[in-house]
Amino acid sequence: MRGIKQLLPWKGTFLLQHIVNVVKNIQPQKIKMVLGANIEKIKSRLEINEGMVDIIENPTWQNGLGNSIAVGVASILKSNPLPKGILICLADQPLVTEEYLMDLLDNFKTNKVDVVASNYGKRIGVPAVFGPSIYKELLGLNSDYGAKEILRKKSTAMLSLDAYGLLADIDTPSAYEKIYNENHNS
Repeated sequence: MRGIKQLLPWKGTFLLQHIVNVVKNIQPQKIKMVLGANIEKIKSRLEINEGMVDIIENPTWQNGLGNSIAVGVASILKSNPLPKGILICLADQPLVTEEYLMDLLDNFKTNKVDVVASNYGKRIGVPAVFGPSIYKELLGLNSDYGAKEILRKKSTAMLSLDAYGLLADIDTPSAYEKIYNENHNS
């Protein structure tokens, strides 16, 4: 990626600010944002309500996405009372909508499952809502694979929702260009 991925332009703002705005609009109790590399540059650009959004620094961000999830979950679990569920979203999925996140949360509240995850077609991933029975496993993540292995193991105690093409990850410059061009020409 040229530059800092989280700061790439998106719909009049940048990727990370966009997803914060989307999540903020579903009215969570608190947003925990985990940042590692380039934290000061990213923080200086963010427009957030500090009462609503906590920025957590991950000093071991080099260990990958799973490690960042574990750091975020550890911070969340310090709250009292413990949350009934944790919604995990990524900054590089700008097509995710408020409606889709609300659908994940509503299904988590109404179904007796440990996880409600996103169906990518050939695999299951985040955004996803994880219940308390999964918190310990999330705390144990320490690789670049995120929660993929947990989701694979929990397939019988999980509901997956079709994301209707909302889950385009931006992992390469060409992926960003393609997604950007497809969503900024109108």
